[in-house]
Amino acid sequence: MIVVVGLAAYRATPDGQGSAGGLAVDVAAEAVRQGAAAELVGKVGDDGAGDGVVVGLGRLGIGHAAFLRDPARPTPMIAFEPSGGGDDGDDTPVITLLPSEAGARPALEAGDVQLALRYLAEARVVVVVDRLTDAALSAAVEGAQFAGARLIVLVPAGSPLPSVPAEATVLEAPPADDGSFGRVVGAFAAALDSGMDPEAAFGRAVERSGWEAVID
Repeated sequence: MIVVVGLAAYRATPDGQGSAGGLAVDVAAEAVRQGAAAELVGKVGDDGAGDGVVVGLGRLGIGHAAFLRDPARPTPMIAFEPSGGGDDGDDTPVITLLPSEAGARPALEAGDVQLALRYLAEARVVVVVDRLTDAALSAAVEGAQFAGARLIVLVPAGSPLPSVPAEATVLEAPPADDGSFGRVVGAFAAALDSGMDPEAAFGRAVERSGWEAVID
């Protein structure tokens, strides 16, 4: 089983029913597509958008047994804004989260992560998607070690390396992503969950996700 630790957001859909989105959801959804069982440890608001996220997770086959609701903060909403083009003519919409202030959105605390990983003690792979507080990251590390699980930690581009065990895999997320990075990470986690060693698992993930290795 793969446990993805990260926040989900509400994504509007043409049918009006809405769905779940965000990098954590992308990772978990790809792991499921690769045949693994995935649980999302996250938090949304206690509101209609949060209901839409939970229903969306179910449709994607992502478990949410340890998914939390925050009565004090709203569920983040994914918004698509025009990029304004540029010299290269790229007018791909920019994905943003509302509320724009991180402090106004739900956040995972150390106790949330600790309890979730105790409940999901059969985890073979733990993927930390969002930047957590030091205490919450420590709880994720301890939970992975207790379960004997592989640990993957994603960090924003250009950020310092987190304090994690040497055997953990740290991957730098690109500043802009069309979903392909989440697919690579999800495929990587699924390969690790199947028992492959990290090097072989990452090679398999890159191959299955359609990425190409570029050598300068």
